[in-house]
Amino acid sequence: MRILGELDLPGAASEVGRMRRWAYDMLVPAYEAIADDVVLLACELATNAIRHSGSKRVTVTLLSLTDAIRVEVVDAGTSGGVPRIAEAGPDATGGRGLRMVDILTGGRWGTYAGDSGRAVWCETAFPHARTAGEEPTA
Repeated sequence: MRILGELDLPGAASEVGRMRRWAYDMLVPAYEAIADDVVLLACELATNAIRHSGSKRVTVTLLSLTDAIRVEVVDAGTSGGVPRIAEAGPDATGGRGLRMVDILTGGRWGTYAGDSGRAVWCETAFPHARTAGEEPTA
């Protein structure tokens, strides 16, 4: 596991754009094939941490694993329990974020409590290498 970068942010929604640009810069060009998905996932986790934890600071870490990029977002946690997938109805204006994370990562996400607070993490697998002449699948 190799740390690509770590960013400590104020717990304000206005900081997510700065985190998005930072994450993209950390990933491109080396991980360009999955950069957009990883940045989307990092934004979702950071936004959830800012919106639901009440934390004054949020830390986003990008790590390179042997088969994936891992995003970890650490906040101070809340007494409301651990993040979970919500059951959002068709007219709901929110509540779909962790379901999207679950789908985009194939279930490779979770939470843990650490010394710095609560972490929510997810992993995006690298696309498999195609052989010469192999057509990409849709």
